[in-house]
Amino acid sequence: MMHLKTTLSVLAIAAVATMAQNKAYSGAELYTLDEFTYGKYEARMKMAAASGTVSSMFLYQNGSEIADGRPWVEVDIEVLGKNPGSFQSNIITGKAGAQKTSEKHHAVNPAADQAFHTYGLEWTPNYVRWTVDGVEVRKTEGGQVNDLKGTQGLRFNLWSSESAAWVGQFDESKLPLFQFINWVKAYKYTPGQGPNGSDFTLDWSDNFDNFDGSRWGKGDWTFDGNRVDLTDKNIYSRNGMLILALTRKGQENFNGQVPQDAAGDAEFNGQGQNPQSSSSVTPSSSSVASSSSVTPSSSSQFTPPSSSSEQETGILQNRAKLQNKEIRGTVNAKGARVNPNNKANYQVDFNF
Repeated sequence: MMHLKTTLSVLAIAAVATMAQNKAYSGAELYTLDEFTYGKYEARMKMAAASGTVSSMFLYQNGSEIADGRPWVEVDIEVLGKNPGSFQSNIITGKAGAQKTSEKHHAVNPAADQAFHTYGLEWTPNYVRWTVDGVEVRKTEGGQVNDLKGTQGLRFNLWSSESAAWVGQFDESKLPLFQFINWVKAYKYTPGQGPNGSDFTLDWSDNFDNFDGSRWGKGDWTFDGNRVDLTDKNIYSRNGMLILALTRKGQENFNGQVPQDAAGDAEFNGQGQNPQSSSSVTPSSSSVASSSSVTPSSSSQFTPPSSSSEQETGILQNRAKLQNKEIRGTVNAKGARVNPNNKANYQVDFNF
């Protein structure tokens, strides 16, 4: 886990970070205790996917969701459950209630829930770059990148959005679902000083032989628009794999077989990278899945802007059409309805 222009992308940390509300389902969020300024982040993952779910990796600046004028700083990778054959990349800037977004979709083959892939995010003062299995799928320079100021933490989460138009109708018969993270690597931004002339130097890595509580935290909150409570009960390390789970409430557990990832293990140990081919990942920032399978829209059905400049900036507008009706409501900084009795420090009130 907000941007009603093209997608209700309610990510990880809650805009309204409320206590768990005893919802019928449980999800998970993993986050670094530290935040970083620039860097490269890689994760070897087999994502979860079923209609109605979101499985993600993203960078996020704590407090972005608070509507007090501070900047919003976020960079995303999201697998939307209704189409695991692609993932959504996004940059979110602006401020709470006036976010700017730039969603794009990129094909992944084999599908994200069928095989392990190495997902990468590079954040520098000049560009943000997304890679899958070492292949660049998108690079954005200038524009929103100039507004990514300060620090961001690395996060992963697995949850279920109530926006069927965005992620598909939820099918609880598919539960439990699991997102498997074989390893994570984080690199410092060191211009011209990295190996082989790169700008990145390895800072730390984690292959999850054990859970490192000095590096990672586990979410224990929920937010409006999310049908699950995020809980530490659905994050665990098994057989060298970090597992995020989406389950029914009271069934937080993993009794299955941990998948093997020999290629990923070799990659972690510096023995090469997964075999690549032009068919495995579409190496283009414009590689968008067909509209019949992925529709980047919120429950307020928007027609995507026609010009390329509008698609790149994706500026959040304050008014949207919902079944040809305008609805007034109090929403949080991520665009979800909130209880007006609890809106004091975070709410954004506008027509949506």
